[in-house]
Amino acid sequence: MPYWHGVGTGFAYWWIFPLFFGSLWLLLIGAAIWFAARWSKLSARRSGTDPVATLQDRFARGEIDAEEYQQRTKVLGGR
Repeated sequence: MPYWHGVGTGFAYWWIFPLFFGSLWLLLIGAAIWFAARWSKLSARRSGTDPVATLQDRFARGEIDAEEYQQRTKVLGGR
């Protein structure tokens, strides 16, 4: 019976497979975590957490006065 490596009965490069598939799993898990983090940031932006809009709401409810609204809008770079 012919042997893969010439000596013995085993496959001499067996250690490559656990390294390859272990790296593949780490890559897939890392990509899933990265996409989840990115998606959560995008969904937070879409959910209306705009700071200028929050200031407008607080001003409309009377929680802050006009002077404080204008100061904070300038700091945030708003209109």
